[in-house]
Amino acid sequence: MLYLAEQSWNGLRGTVLSLRSKRTELCFVGRNVRMRFARNIELGRYTTIGDGAILSGLGLNGLRLGTRVNVGAYSRLIVGTDVARPGSHIHIGDGCGIGEYSSIGGSGGVSIGRNTIIGQYFSAHPENHNFKDLSRPIREQGTTRMAIYIEEDCWLGARVTVLGGVRIGKGSVIAAGSVVTRDVPPYSIVAGVPGRVVGSRRGGDDGGA
Repeated sequence: MLYLAEQSWNGLRGTVLSLRSKRTELCFVGRNVRMRFARNIELGRYTTIGDGAILSGLGLNGLRLGTRVNVGAYSRLIVGTDVARPGSHIHIGDGCGIGEYSSIGGSGGVSIGRNTIIGQYFSAHPENHNFKDLSRPIREQGTTRMAIYIEEDCWLGARVTVLGGVRIGKGSVIAAGSVVTRDVPPYSIVAGVPGRVVGSRRGGDDGGA
């Protein structure tokens, strides 16, 4: 009974919040969820946003969550933070799940394919600080933006970090705690810091490990 009451409140909050966004749909939103630049945010039908999450659509192509996406509590999905230099996009496909306390930046663009599941404390960084000029502080040297693509039906464990310019192929599995710094072929099994292919989900293929 308590669960049904809580879901009813979440549904009401979600419907009210979606009125501010690009498209109005039935979705479920927890307590203390904040949404910035809401007109650039698209929430899919039956999407669930956990307590305390922050969503910001400040970007050229905004923030888009597909149908039945689940965003864990206290996660941050921030397309951009600078009005003078807005980000690109964060697009998350149908049926994806993002674990609690995750952080996804969209400055260079992040696309996550449908039915991908991601553990807690995930982070995606499609922007890197420039640091070659020793005569200037790093914070004054600007950044380089590179898109991240995570294809459909992947599984990324807890505390995985993905850096800019990386494409993770369809059906891949990334072990908890890995830092992915280069492209991953489809159906790979990746582990380590930096992440390397240690196997393949395809029978008889060692994944080049």
